[in-house]
Amino acid sequence: MEQTPEDSIDIKIATQLRVLRQNHGWTLETLASNSGISKSTLSRLEKADVSATTILLARLCSTYGITLSRLIYMAEENNFTPLILNNDQEIWTDPDTGFIRRSLSPPTGRLRGEVLECIIPADTTITYAQPPQTGLEHHLVMQAGKLTLTLDDKQYVLNQGDCLRYQLSGSSSFQTSPDHIARYQLFIL
Repeated sequence: MEQTPEDSIDIKIATQLRVLRQNHGWTLETLASNSGISKSTLSRLEKADVSATTILLARLCSTYGITLSRLIYMAEENNFTPLILNNDQEIWTDPDTGFIRRSLSPPTGRLRGEVLECIIPADTTITYAQPPQTGLEHHLVMQAGKLTLTLDDKQYVLNQGDCLRYQLSGSSSFQTSPDHIARYQLFIL
């Protein structure tokens, strides 16, 4: 089945962002004040005039107290299904960094945990000022490449096969070297 423009993940995310703001009873001005994102940028995001970046979505998710996966799940409006075929796994790409995020096992109303496969291009840094929810349990398993992950000013260098387990409570930064991508699976509980 061919995907129409209305079916694109960017359109679905834009619609869900507008719904979230309206459900909170917030104006664009209120959301701008709460998130630190300009009113004009928020308006363009909600109209899908621009594609949302990882950083913008992270700030909005933090403002709403949800994970990025939860936002994408809400945008997709999936019903629970135990089997998620490879072709049905939602893929989102950050237009600024090229960061690719595949939802291998999205959260649902019944299941809170999620599994992601992520690819960060070489020579890329992605920084999150704060977590969407404090205390989320993460298990990051490196599949290929090299990644420097900074959690609250403590650095961890991860190579293929390494696993870092942590509870997210503050800022985090994912950095690849000029010579290596990072491909990893992230289990969030």
